[in-house]
Amino acid sequence: MSSDTVSPFKLLWQYNYPFAYWDNRLEKINPHNPQDRLEALYCLVQLTDLYSHIFAAKVQNPEMPWFFVAEETYRGDIDNVLEKLRLSDVATVGTLAEGPDGLVNVEANEEYDVDVMDAIAAGFLGCPHTVDEDSKSVEFDEPPELHRGVCNAILDYAENQTALLNDFKHGFRVLPVSPDDIDQIVEATMVFDENEQERLQKTLDNLRETLVSDEWGFSFVRLSTESTDYGYDCQLDVYHVDAWSCYKFAELTLDALYNLIAPSRGITLEDSLEEIPELILEGEVSVMDHVFGMGLPLRDDPEVVVSKEEFRS
Repeated sequence: MSSDTVSPFKLLWQYNYPFAYWDNRLEKINPHNPQDRLEALYCLVQLTDLYSHIFAAKVQNPEMPWFFVAEETYRGDIDNVLEKLRLSDVATVGTLAEGPDGLVNVEANEEYDVDVMDAIAAGFLGCPHTVDEDSKSVEFDEPPELHRGVCNAILDYAENQTALLNDFKHGFRVLPVSPDDIDQIVEATMVFDENEQERLQKTLDNLRETLVSDEWGFSFVRLSTESTDYGYDCQLDVYHVDAWSCYKFAELTLDALYNLIAPSRGITLEDSLEEIPELILEGEVSVMDHVFGMGLPLRDDPEVVVSKEEFRS
């Protein structure tokens, strides 16, 4: 076999990655099906995690990401890559221009009229462009900084949702709830003073109003535990999700993932971006908001909740 022969694994990776599967899965999301609101969040968490794995593999070795994604993208490896790209507490793909140790060295060809930041968008992120060999110029179909910004937003979201991803992976601990469900839990197990009780009820009433007005919204709880001398401190955290933004962010992530993997000319992202609130991509607004949390003390036997009388003491 010639040393110049392209690895069949690389060809399979580039041409057979299941983009159509994910596209089909997103296409099936129905705004009139309440269960698909959770599906929108689940797809977003999964796709952004896929993107961060493949990004970390490609940034370590752009010629063999198919190999590195299996060997060099455990959680610690991804964290190490993001740490090398961190700028002002946020991992930024443009930091590749500084040549971080152990990561791909992106350089702009001096013969062409393109700077290194734009070369990152074109050669690494797949921003669609046309090269004019006569004039030695590069014409972009859309702003390359847009592709760098999308990459940064996806990496930031994935990094901040590792706990939620684990909740999905380990027993699907994400439980959809209504304000009435929370009311029942509180009434059966919780003790509040009058002011706290009023504040909780106001919070639940606001959540009810939000869910009524937002046909794509839903709420869920997550459970976390910590050992104590009497048993466990459990924390129930209630979240509200903007499932529409999750859905559109997932579509955008799939497009960006295609550009990251496929060897063909990239696809534009502007159309997908138009349907996502700008503040979400800038990290100022979340697709998932923490509504409130509450503690639930348990004895050594997790089946036994500490009584209200003991809780008061």
